[in-house]
Amino acid sequence: MIYNMKHQIILLGKDITSVYHGIKEFAPDHVHLLCTNETKDVAGPLFPLLPTSVHRTLYRTEPYDGEDVRNVCRKIHATYPSDDFAYNLSEGTKLMAFAAFTIAKEHNVPAFYLTQLGDLVWLDNFEKRPMKSQLDNKEILGLSGNVLSDYRDAKQLSDTDMQAASLIKQFIEQYPKEHTMIQKFFNLFCNREVSRLPASRVFKNGLRFKLRQDTFLIAQQNHVLLKLVTSNASMLFFKGRWWETLVAHKVRVWSQHHPSHPEVWQSVIFRTEADNSRTKNEVDVLLNNQQQLIFIECKSGQVTQNDIYKVDAVRETYGGDISLAVLASYYPVDEHLQEKCKDLQINLFAPTYIDDRINHLNTLPMWLEKLSNSLQL
Repeated sequence: MIYNMKHQIILLGKDITSVYHGIKEFAPDHVHLLCTNETKDVAGPLFPLLPTSVHRTLYRTEPYDGEDVRNVCRKIHATYPSDDFAYNLSEGTKLMAFAAFTIAKEHNVPAFYLTQLGDLVWLDNFEKRPMKSQLDNKEILGLSGNVLSDYRDAKQLSDTDMQAASLIKQFIEQYPKEHTMIQKFFNLFCNREVSRLPASRVFKNGLRFKLRQDTFLIAQQNHVLLKLVTSNASMLFFKGRWWETLVAHKVRVWSQHHPSHPEVWQSVIFRTEADNSRTKNEVDVLLNNQQQLIFIECKSGQVTQNDIYKVDAVRETYGGDISLAVLASYYPVDEHLQEKCKDLQINLFAPTYIDDRINHLNTLPMWLEKLSNSLQL
């Protein structure tokens, strides 16, 4: 049996995601990438993700010279006269797409377009179908040229940490003054560094905390207010990871009930360059919703304008144009900061009133479902 090699002729534009997704969907043996002076470097992040067996050839053409595009396509067909071809016309200028499509029709081979919602459109009859393949978090991040340093899959959330996070939340709601006193000590005297925490500390009114191996204890007048038994106690309590853990769990609950079971990551750390060992930024929770990354910043304290700018910067740096940013706040957010979120297109999840914070987190799965549905409109 003679095997005809599969070729895919692809137009390059600003977005490399649709290019890679088209290759993953059809698994060609050879990809032919048509670029311009402006897009000649766009495919750089694509190549490390391709199987080594896939041949790739880059062709320089002009963005508004349709005849040049047609000639390049004809030469490719002439070089491989007996092989199978398909065209991915999701990117490039309109003129490049029209020109390439005429050659696809000339050779009676299929041409397709990929939408941002994960659909494939056949251009000869505009028939639409869902993509059979999906891009995972590592592929999407790799295509944006970012280096992943570390992350935790939300599937690995331990029952111990979940229980500890819930106990911290109850402590904060039951003893807000005591929590504020201990947290201020950490912020001011420990410079927000867990490594600088003392083994114990006594405050006024007999309030004290103790750290001993995997046990964290808060007591007042010999009455235990909080006891945590986990190696992550300090990070959960002092660094606000308790809220991040609870949010990640609720996002995971939503994911489990979603047909596509989107990936959910926690504590995602990036580097901007592969040869730069210095960590650049961190995302509390990362959700992959139908190839769109949703960056969720979890704020257990009062939200400031800097927090909002951080969410916006993370989205722009690591996600690009089609990603979304969410700010999940434990406390209500000031009205002028709510307006700032709207201006920057940051989706805000926060209680309206202070008393609402106790049960508001339970509404997160439904809130995410509405957000997900809005992306498909």
